[in-house]
Amino acid sequence: MIRLMIASMRSRLVPIFLVIVALSASMALLLAVDRIQQATKNGFNQSLSGVDLVLGPGGSGLELVLYTVFHLGKPTNNITTETVSDITDDPMVEWAVPIALGDNHRGYRVISTTDEYFDRIKFGGDQPLVFAQGAPFSDLNETVIGSEVAEALGYALDTSIFVTHGSQMIGKLHDDFSFKITGILASTGTPIDRAVFVSLEGYELVHLGWQNGSKTVSLQNLDINAIPKERLYPKTVTAVYLGLTSKLSLFKFIRAVRDYPEEAISAVIPGVALAELWSIVGIVDSVFQLLNWLIIGISIVGMVTMIITGLDSRTRELTILRALGLSPPKLAGLVLLETIIISLTAVLSAIVLVWFLTVAAADLLNQWAGVRIELTWLAIDELSTIMIIVLAGVCASLIPAGMVYRRSLHKGFSN
Repeated sequence: MIRLMIASMRSRLVPIFLVIVALSASMALLLAVDRIQQATKNGFNQSLSGVDLVLGPGGSGLELVLYTVFHLGKPTNNITTETVSDITDDPMVEWAVPIALGDNHRGYRVISTTDEYFDRIKFGGDQPLVFAQGAPFSDLNETVIGSEVAEALGYALDTSIFVTHGSQMIGKLHDDFSFKITGILASTGTPIDRAVFVSLEGYELVHLGWQNGSKTVSLQNLDINAIPKERLYPKTVTAVYLGLTSKLSLFKFIRAVRDYPEEAISAVIPGVALAELWSIVGIVDSVFQLLNWLIIGISIVGMVTMIITGLDSRTRELTILRALGLSPPKLAGLVLLETIIISLTAVLSAIVLVWFLTVAAADLLNQWAGVRIELTWLAIDELSTIMIIVLAGVCASLIPAGMVYRRSLHKGFSN
């Protein structure tokens, strides 16, 4: 019986192949989009922990989190260090880590901050940053780099590097002052791996004499040691990571920041900003999933239609099988078995395709946002989705199976 069915399917190889392709592709997209979205959520949510608030200029909280935490986009504005001092002097604030953005090194974002960054900033559920080699910077001309920067560019400790003005590689090189690598961070699977860290004073130093995007004074002609230290502390920063003494004071502090009279600033809870992002993405994802379910439905209808339209051309084949002694239930079962084989082949193809799509998406996400997602096998809810699709295909095939059964009772397939 199985041999006869396989021989029959081989005679209709092209239409069966097209049905399998359509069904497996739609299943793969449905599963891959959902799994990539969930993995992306987990990756983004684990990129920053231990930070209660991100303080920055007034505007979109989501935009603030994206360019400070994930290095996506450009800062819209800065806040003055006077404002930062006023805000961080509040007894509700336990610690504050300022950051200033604007330069890059060979496409990797330069983050100027304090050495407290490496003690306060955590990832993946309060995991601390660990140095694979070296130690934090302690001088103007020292820098710390992420693991991906070190691996991609082949850097080691004591390597001297230059930074480029602006966030694009096409900017002007600060070629009059170099930074020596004193530390390389262990891999985190977050945007930290793709960053270059320098001190706020070192960052300010390389921008001395810059006017309208051009260098007017070379640092090589200056006695850097003679420059007063307070002159090198920046007047503005991009944002400040804050830790509060108590989570209970979170919303009280946000209201105080909102009412700050001297400057338009905002304080954003990173998790809330990301929730806004997922709500936007969720709408698009829902539409995309609906389209995929429609494609799956159309593929199942196409499979059933192919079987039904093929019955007339298979009249001689089914008549011979009936003459050889196959009962009407067995002929109907032959059609059901054919459907099951098509469905299972489509499922196996979809699983392989899902894996390749996930690997490709993980690589693109890492290049785009520096977020690493974990590759896992199919979860229970994904297996449930596959079973629903297979069962739907089998149930739909009851229509042509019933037609075969009825015809076999009459002269169409009689002996």
